[in-house]
Amino acid sequence: MTETKSVSRRSFLTTAAVAAAAVPLSGGPLLADAPRAGGESQGGKSLRWGIIGTGNRGTYTHLPTMKEAPESELLALCDIAPDRLHTAASHVGHDVATYSDYQKLLANPDINAVVISTPNLMHRQMLRDAIQAGKHVLCEKPAGATPADAAEMKRDVDAAKTVIMFGMQYRNNVRPRKIVELISAGEIGKPKYIVQNCSRGDWNLSPNIWRYTDPKLGDKPMNWRFSHAASGGTLNEFSCHYLDLLHWFAGGLPDSVWGEGGISVYHDGRDTWDHASVTLHYPSDVTAVHTLCLFGPGRADVTVVGEHGSIESVGNLFRLTRFPKHGAKGGNRIQELNGSSPPSHGVDHAVLTLYEDFLTCVKTGKKPDADVNRAVAASRTCWLAEESSDRRAEVKWAELASAR
Repeated sequence: MTETKSVSRRSFLTTAAVAAAAVPLSGGPLLADAPRAGGESQGGKSLRWGIIGTGNRGTYTHLPTMKEAPESELLALCDIAPDRLHTAASHVGHDVATYSDYQKLLANPDINAVVISTPNLMHRQMLRDAIQAGKHVLCEKPAGATPADAAEMKRDVDAAKTVIMFGMQYRNNVRPRKIVELISAGEIGKPKYIVQNCSRGDWNLSPNIWRYTDPKLGDKPMNWRFSHAASGGTLNEFSCHYLDLLHWFAGGLPDSVWGEGGISVYHDGRDTWDHASVTLHYPSDVTAVHTLCLFGPGRADVTVVGEHGSIESVGNLFRLTRFPKHGAKGGNRIQELNGSSPPSHGVDHAVLTLYEDFLTCVKTGKKPDADVNRAVAASRTCWLAEESSDRRAEVKWAELASAR
């Protein structure tokens, strides 16, 4: 059954939604032998997960990855839409508890870790509630939908006694890791200029996607990604991953941001951009450019140009070029590189690596690689780019307070 009813933020964040007790979807005993939170189960599973939000990300990324993740078992699912919840449960392969009220999932003492994979405007409150419930948390990016969200989430995470990780997995992909390895080894000299181009089709247009009624955009419920209030903007929802990579390649955070963007094609009532260009200047004397287009052919490529060479990752091409020394005879020396990911049983290798790091953090007290600082910095870059576009001027990194 397709969900057509719009559900408000309040109904998802409170018990106003029809709250259900834990009910198995396939019969039989449910969690009869599950341990209490805080210790390992008799089966040796350190992480006993609940997923809050069973849309595409929760059902088709986190759920299958959890099956391959070390020392992990899935105990519960939560969603306000019964059809999404039932679909997700049918993919689990064993009985799970199901909830329409996430607070009830958090109250389940058998669960010690949760995934938050809901729309962006819900991240702040759900993260806070999960921390207060004493759960470890893997919260999908981004760090909320506003600068205020990001600031509060950072404060909550900094005070948390549990492991809090964000879904910033792109640094785990093979090619970005290889790029950083080559830069660190001095293969291209000091990086000077980075160009990153991203293009894709429009957002998920499934009729089952969560719909949000944005008062600024009228009374008609719409795809939540089309509302800036719900998503925090197109850059925040999509480009935060790629801007995080640029920070990694450049070796730090930018001094200043220049952004331009708007709506060129999708004049359908949304207030989120369908294209953007962002220029970043870093204190290391690196300039980086990110472009985004939601109405172009699929692509995600990057070229890092240094003083002595370049690294290109474009489509199937992954290449290291070394420039001849000044005055030397001969042309560029070009080397084709291998940038393919290892097999990971049909799941996203980068996301699986998140889970592996998560377990290490829980067991050893290590800080997550994909921590709150990375998530906040990526979103900050996005909002400063929007501020720059509004002002038609470059903005400094410290100017977030004036950003929307």
